[in-house]
Amino acid sequence: MSRLLHIARREYLAYVRTAGFWLSILALPLVMGISIGAPLLMSRSAQPERLAIVDLTGQGLGQAVTRALDEEQARAVGRALRTAAVAAGGATAGEAVRKAQAQGGEAQARQALAALNPAVAERFKAPKASSVRQAPPKTALEARDARAAGLVLRREIAEGRLDTGLILSGRDDAIVMDLWSRNLAAPALESELRGHVTDIMRERALMRSGVAPATLKAADALKPTVNSLSPKAASGEKVSLRDRLPTYVGLAMGFLLWSMVMTGAGILLNSVIEEKSTKILEVLLSSASVPEIMGGKILGVAGLTGTVIGLWSLVGVGAMLAFAPGLAGDLGAVLVGKGLLLYFAAYLVGGYLMYASLFAGIGAFCESQRDAQTLLGPIMLVMSVPIIFMSQAIRTPDSPILNILSWIPPFTPFLMPARIAGDPSMVQVVGTTVLMLVTTVLIVWISTKAFRAGALATGKVDLKGLVRRLLRREGV
Repeated sequence: MSRLLHIARREYLAYVRTAGFWLSILALPLVMGISIGAPLLMSRSAQPERLAIVDLTGQGLGQAVTRALDEEQARAVGRALRTAAVAAGGATAGEAVRKAQAQGGEAQARQALAALNPAVAERFKAPKASSVRQAPPKTALEARDARAAGLVLRREIAEGRLDTGLILSGRDDAIVMDLWSRNLAAPALESELRGHVTDIMRERALMRSGVAPATLKAADALKPTVNSLSPKAASGEKVSLRDRLPTYVGLAMGFLLWSMVMTGAGILLNSVIEEKSTKILEVLLSSASVPEIMGGKILGVAGLTGTVIGLWSLVGVGAMLAFAPGLAGDLGAVLVGKGLLLYFAAYLVGGYLMYASLFAGIGAFCESQRDAQTLLGPIMLVMSVPIIFMSQAIRTPDSPILNILSWIPPFTPFLMPARIAGDPSMVQVVGTTVLMLVTTVLIVWISTKAFRAGALATGKVDLKGLVRRLLRREGV
């Protein structure tokens, strides 16, 4: 045990002392932060499109489009208010703001947020509107047709006084939209304006068919009150955001486990290949047994992986406590209260040990990374399977195909966390865990034999020779 721990310490410090290790730790939170924050930063920093609407229909269509744009902006502000409430005070706060908005609009929703958390309400910034309306030139409004109006808007855009120009022509069911934009590839407002004009045309077609405006307005306002109910909910009936958190946490843990297993196993593989090519592995074999060397390397890289997870977790917890304390409280209650931390830890340990020992055994037969690719190809194909199916676990956690795949040990540590939303039975949890651990023990045993056979082997990788050598050592 002392030699195993000494090797583990050496393996751990060999990476922790390098600048690349710390840079890699900083890289993922930085990339994730940029990925999450970039769209928000861009939306806040980008200026709204200067939009001019030229209505040549004579039917007030331009005014209707303007009202639709204003209503869409009001809905966006309402969604942002509810999101801020959930982040600050959890699901209960978000529901309170939603009810206030339904009763009194944006003003009452802001008051509800201020009552729940004055500091968050003070910092709240409404999302910017996608466009600001700008009066079109008089010559465009007086144009004979859409082409003449387009020439005017074209000049306004070319000279930088306008970003987008919408010309509406035709009548009734034959409306034509001419959209001029400074953006050649994808006009920013194209889909939004098309959707609003389509809705307005539909409403007016119904009115021409004899549907009274009041009836049409009442029909558009009709929305069912949807109550998501489940016997698995904490209340026994209504499903809350806290009830849904395990779903998203489980999926995130499945992907995190996959990436961490790949990272840790990759580090272990590179370490074994490097030490074999520099003959260090032969020196180690002269002073320690194969189980001690393999165990020390696996334990050292496990400590390295645990350090990475721990630091990332601290960063994530700190960020949530600072920016979303209400959501952090709900998340903590779900992880600790339902024992999900132990659930995830069991599959993390089993999955890591399974793949780490496998990669260590492979590395012992490889003189270079090129040799490793020969043996890693089938393994990478196997590991791509859970990535394909994990995202499906949100909607159908009890799918028969997911149930079957969860019992296959190489897929178990990734799919079972993702299936937590389906509340798998204790038989499945215990059965898959036991089967995974038995398979892990078997792989560790085979990898130990392979490590011993490959550590002193030279030359190119020969799969047939590898199998014969292992069988011969076992007397088969």
